[in-house]
Amino acid sequence: MSATASRIELDVLVIGGGFGGCYLLKQLRENGFKTKLIDAAPRLGGVWAHNRYPGARVDVEMPCYSYSDPAILNSFIWTERYPSDSELRRYFDHVDKVWDLSRDVECNTQAVQCTYQEQSGNSRWHVEVKSGEVYNCKWLVSATGTSFKQYIPEWKNMDMYRGVIGHSSLWPENIDLTNKRVAIIGAGSTALQVMQEAAKVATSVTQYIRTPNLALPMRQRQISEDEIYAYRPQFPHLMKSLRNTPAGLPTVGQGKGTFDVSDEERRTIWEEGWKRGGFNWSIGGFSDTLLNREANKEAYKFWREKTLPRVKDQKKAALLIPEQQPYWVGTKRPSLEQDYYECCDRPNVYITDSPIVEFTETGIVSKDGERPYDIVAICTGYDAVTGGLRTMGITGRDGLALDDKWQSGVSTHLGMMVNGFPNLYIIYGPQAPTSLANGPPFLELQVEWIVEALKKQRDEKLDSVEAKQSEEDKWKQQTADLANMTLAIETNSWYMGANVPGKKREFLIYMGGVPTWHSAAVDALEGWKGFETSKAQL
Repeated sequence: MSATASRIELDVLVIGGGFGGCYLLKQLRENGFKTKLIDAAPRLGGVWAHNRYPGARVDVEMPCYSYSDPAILNSFIWTERYPSDSELRRYFDHVDKVWDLSRDVECNTQAVQCTYQEQSGNSRWHVEVKSGEVYNCKWLVSATGTSFKQYIPEWKNMDMYRGVIGHSSLWPENIDLTNKRVAIIGAGSTALQVMQEAAKVATSVTQYIRTPNLALPMRQRQISEDEIYAYRPQFPHLMKSLRNTPAGLPTVGQGKGTFDVSDEERRTIWEEGWKRGGFNWSIGGFSDTLLNREANKEAYKFWREKTLPRVKDQKKAALLIPEQQPYWVGTKRPSLEQDYYECCDRPNVYITDSPIVEFTETGIVSKDGERPYDIVAICTGYDAVTGGLRTMGITGRDGLALDDKWQSGVSTHLGMMVNGFPNLYIIYGPQAPTSLANGPPFLELQVEWIVEALKKQRDEKLDSVEAKQSEEDKWKQQTADLANMTLAIETNSWYMGANVPGKKREFLIYMGGVPTWHSAAVDALEGWKGFETSKAQL
């Protein structure tokens, strides 16, 4: 810290301006906490401040992907079933205006070092940002989410390439794909969305894949203003119910096993979910899809039967919809598509699973040859779930770095607190339902729990609250035990941290569902079960 850098004193500093951070700022201010929110992005919106690539949109339908506050719920007009990135930025602008957030928000402000300074009865977090300013606060909340730190493989000679290149979250503005030669690297949801735009206007498109995407039909459609007003009275009831479903979605499973019903009934259930679109087929299906190999194989057979007729080119079909099941259904986050398979079937589209060898000045060399490109879209995802937390130099008691703490594996209590890091709270992070749940309703529950914890700590005049190591160990074991019951651990996914070389392979998400997690969190707050506390200086 320079001698001229300013020092800002706060009760709470929130890092991250997505759904969790914005709601937390609102709640903390209303409960009398002096609070600021900082974000490295130039605006509020979390991942939607960055996602501007062609075709970007969320995979949760409106109004479920929104706040439950009536002031917001009753004043925003959605125009699509699954909102686009631009609609979501418009939504965050609306939230900002209604909640008057910006007066306590500092954008273009990136935390680079967060240090816990333990003092007798008056401990503080010392947060230095890239510009040199320092924030001192009693409580620090990380709301960086799962998708902050990009993962970009280190391909040979990538810096030699002279065309336009961009990761999906760092997409260059005003890039027109029309009449361009486009490369798409990756096969996740972003790659599918870019393909759906590029194939229709580009001269040629090549998609480099390692494993195919078992994508599901989105059933996207426009939403009229009349429809919004007709169903708006039902929105509050819907939003309330989302908190009580395992995934925070208006979809629940059958409560039946795949082979508990006749072939005819099984097909009827699957057809219904398929026609509804979105996650209705996967989440609304059978209870044993993730538990039973034979059940999962049946699900794959159905998926392939529905998808195969959409790709006429047999070579492409063999890569995209293989006869041999490439991984267990549901063990990677299902991507939602509109016409991805038809786009891949176009004559100007080439699909390859040939590994990339290197970049050249004009294109990419893979093992099956060299191809020139004007634009390269890197759709390789993120150092997900934990990456954002590990970019801020978080250092707790006795100089313990969070990176060192998690070197041999992630451990938290309830997915929100870490032993050795008093008064640090994490939202939408590891070992919580997080990426297996719809963000907004789950985040509202996390935020409300944190605000209650801070109020309780303030009322009881406690200097610090910290997770007990014993309880953290139990929660880590419970998270692992739940995952180990499923087929999810057999797939190399970002859920497992397996997409980033060198990252420990472990299941990062709590699979017990939102209500079970919330019940455990509420119980833990009673009498500070599982926490160490210390008194504040009077």
